[in-house]
Order: sequence, then structure tokens, then C-alpha cells
Amino acid sequence: MKILNALLRLAASEILCIFIDITFAASGNPFIKFICLVCTVLLMIFVLADFSVKAARADIKFARMSGETVKAAGIFAAGAAVTVPPLVSWIVLYISAKGGSFDYYRWHKLLNAAFLQLYNLINSSANSSDLTGAELAAMLVPVIVPAMAVIIPYMAVCGRNTDK
Repeated sequence: MKILNALLRLAASEILCIFIDITFAASGNPFIKFICLVCTVLLMIFVLADFSVKAARADIKFARMSGETVKAAGIFAAGAAVTVPPLVSWIVLYISAKGGSFDYYRWHKLLNAAFLQLYNLINSSANSSDLTGAELAAMLVPVIVPAMAVIIPYMAVCGRNTDK
């Protein structure tokens, strides 16, 4: 259930990020793009962290009632699950950029809306063939952000409650 919940939260945050990106799309100002990037990334992090904190509180409550310890395996699975869509998208982008007969970069930007402005700052082209190896490597870094937004708040809440 945590995996499905995390994926639904990721999808919801991506939809909200698209609306923010569309709002600021007309501006070519790099400062405005940076502000938009910060807003969309924080929105995604907060939506996923909210899920994570609620899951941690529910798990702590269940552990107290049952007398067991908190099992974090479910949240690690949810963290891995929210990494799969951006990772698969990046793999398809890599194949497209390294000689695929299709152009996927514009779709990659839309499917990873929280980082759309980052991708535009890295390379504003809409063609996969224009991406260099260094740019592709830089675009791999944001793949882990959703997982960290799920796992870190959960561990922080569980760690804080076990200290008491």
C-alpha cells in the first residue's frame, strides 16, 4: 500500500509541477527559471515528505499497539518505487540521445516536471541528439531526489520517536 501511495503522491506532485512550469514558461529570464525550479522541486519534496511523515506516524502507532519495532522495509520499497519512473525515463532519454531513432528529450522534461527548468538550464534544446555525455550525467542526479524525499523524513520521524 505504501508503494501505491508513494507513486500516487509522485504523480500528483508532477501534475502540480507542470502547472507551475506552464505558468513560468513564457519567461526566458534565468533567474525566473531558477525560482521556478526551486518551487517545483520543493513542491515535489513536500508532497512526498508529507506522505512519508504520515506513514511514519502510522507505523509508530501500530508498533506501539502491537509491541513490535517499527519496520522500515515498506518505506524503503516506496522510496525505490518512486525512483523507478524517473530512472526509466532517464534510461530512455540516454538511449534516445546515444543513437536512438526517436526524440525523447521533450517528453523526459514533461514526465519529470519538477526538474523541467533544471533540464532547460542544462540544455534548452528540445532534441535528444543535442545532449552531451556530461549533460546526460547531470540529468541522472535528480533521479534520487524522490527516494530521498520519502526515506529521510520517515527515518527522521521514527528516529525521533524511538529516542523518547
